Amino acid sequence: MEKILFVRLEYLDKIMTSEAVYNFLKIQNRPYSANDVSAALDKEKHSKSAVQKALDKLVDNEKIFVKVNGKQKVYCIASEGKQNLDELKKIERELQAHSNEQLKKLPELQKEVGSQEALLNSLKCGMSFEEAEKELHRLQESNQKLSQKLDELMESSGTENLGEVKKKAESNLNLYTREYNKRKRICNEILDCILENYPGSKKQLYSEIGITEV
Repeated sequence: MEKILFVRLEYLDKIMTSEAVYNFLKIQNRPYSANDVSAALDKEKHSKSAVQKALDKLVDNEKIFVKVNGKQKVYCIASEGKQNLDELKKIERELQAHSNEQLKKLPELQKEVGSQEALLNSLKCGMSFEEAEKELHRLQESNQKLSQKLDELMESSGTENLGEVKKKAESNLNLYTREYNKRKRICNEILDCILENYPGSKKQLYSEIGITEV
C-alpha cells in the first residue's frame, strides 16, 4: 500500500513540474535553456532533473519545441495552430540571440575552468590533510625532544638558562637606554643655555669643549 502511495505521489510531482514548466514558457513566450527554466522555478518543489524530464516530455507531446545549436539547447512554447512565417522568423532570431549570448559567456567560463583546474593540480601536488597532520605531529615530537636535550646539556654543563639571560640583557638595555636619553637631554639643555651668549657657532663650541657627538 505504501509503495503504491509513493508511486502515485511521484507521478503527481511529475505532473506538477510539467505544468509549472509549460506555464512558465507559455507566460514568458521566449526561448529558455533548461538551466534558465530550473533557476526560475522553485528548486524545492522542482529539481533540475525533474525540470529536464518535464521539458523532454513536453517536446515529445509537441507542446514545446527545442532548438539545438551545438551543445546548447533552448526551449520555446509551441503556438497553437499553424505557425506563420513571420512568427517562425521571430522565434529563430530570439533563439539565435540567446545562443550568441551564451557563446559570449563561453570564454569567461573556459577561463574560470582553467583556473580551477590549475588550482586543483597544485593542490594535488601538495600534502594531503592526513600527511600534513602527520608531519605536524612529527615536528612537534622532534621539537620536544630537542628542547629536552638542550635542557639536559645546560644542566650538565652548568650553563645559565638562555631565556633568563636574554630577559636580563633586555632589562639592562632598557635601563641604560633610558639613562642615556635622560643625560643627553640634560646636556643639550645646558649647551643651549651656553649658546645663547656664546660668540661663536655651535660647531665651534663643541670643538672647544671637546664634544664630538650629542
